[in-house]
Amino acid sequence: MHGNLTQREVAALGETLNLADGHAFRAWTDQENALVDRLPSLFRQDDRLRLNDITETYFETFFGLSGQTLDRQAGARFPCFTASSGIELIANHLRLAGKSVTLIEPCFDNLKDILRRHQVPLTPLPDDVLQGDAQALEERLDSIDTDVLFLVSPNNPTGTTVSEATLIQILNFCSRRGVMLILDTCFRFYQPDADVYDQYKLLIDADIDWIVIEDTGKTWPTLEIKAPFLSVSRRLAADIDHINSDFLLHVSPFALRLLTGFLELSGADDRDAVRGLVRHNRGLLREALASTFLTPVEQPFMSVSWLRIDPELRGELTGQDVTQDLAQQGIHVLPGNDFFWSDERLGDPYVRVALVRDTSTFTQAADVIRHVCARDQRIRQRSA
Repeated sequence: MHGNLTQREVAALGETLNLADGHAFRAWTDQENALVDRLPSLFRQDDRLRLNDITETYFETFFGLSGQTLDRQAGARFPCFTASSGIELIANHLRLAGKSVTLIEPCFDNLKDILRRHQVPLTPLPDDVLQGDAQALEERLDSIDTDVLFLVSPNNPTGTTVSEATLIQILNFCSRRGVMLILDTCFRFYQPDADVYDQYKLLIDADIDWIVIEDTGKTWPTLEIKAPFLSVSRRLAADIDHINSDFLLHVSPFALRLLTGFLELSGADDRDAVRGLVRHNRGLLREALASTFLTPVEQPFMSVSWLRIDPELRGELTGQDVTQDLAQQGIHVLPGNDFFWSDERLGDPYVRVALVRDTSTFTQAADVIRHVCARDQRIRQRSA
């Protein structure tokens, strides 16, 4: 299957051993099952006459679980159907304002596709500079000559995050140069508690324009019922509101109530259902890949695994080859090329594997991956 990453994901939806899309696909816990059992009553109770109260409760719960400041005077929040539709709103604004963007790389390809569709000029920023030393980052920031800096933290697929010290450095740069900051945080709930800090407080205190993209579809198994939203600084709120009004009257109060319930359960179990499964499946995958030519190189909390082909064993082998070999055995993953939007060849050594799957399914998939890698490695050693 050729096409963009989402088209590849759609093609694998009906497959049992589908590790392609990064959405949450796992069984419900007992507590989540009890919440789902209450859905008929929620559906009958919720209507748009109560939408404002339901929305505010949702935001309070979301910001509380994520450890963020909710300051209603510092900006606005715009619920949307998908995070990607929120990015479409942003791209409309950037096009109308004539702005150019420095975009993180690698990243999921719909970010660059949406921006390019709106003819927004793009310049890449390698995500590894976000975890280097402060001087190297400062030099890289000083070379930026675009109007907007667009980051993903944690980044999909690498799990690279913007630390508190790094965000402060970036905000100082943006304030000094008049650069807007866009921050996609759709994978935030997988971060370890020790890495969580109040990003919104820092954004609010900085004298810059900013937008934060939030999502739930990567975190909770709600059959694609989601409650994403954009958080927008005060100066941008009116422009985004006007564009948003052309796309959406309002989101479903039922969806907001449902996701509020899942958020509350994650608060009660300290996100164990969210992070525990990912931790367990990562361990299964690492065990399966031991002594093979694939090595996990993502941050070890991320809900997807970013696998690199060992340079010494690689030869002409690419992530596309590995993806095709696995697909022939019923395992569906994503090649790395399309994550590198400025030069797809940079993604040749990589494969991405989704981890948020039931353990029984993932155990079976990991076993097949081990056998395919061992077979391919033997073939390569004989031909060397």
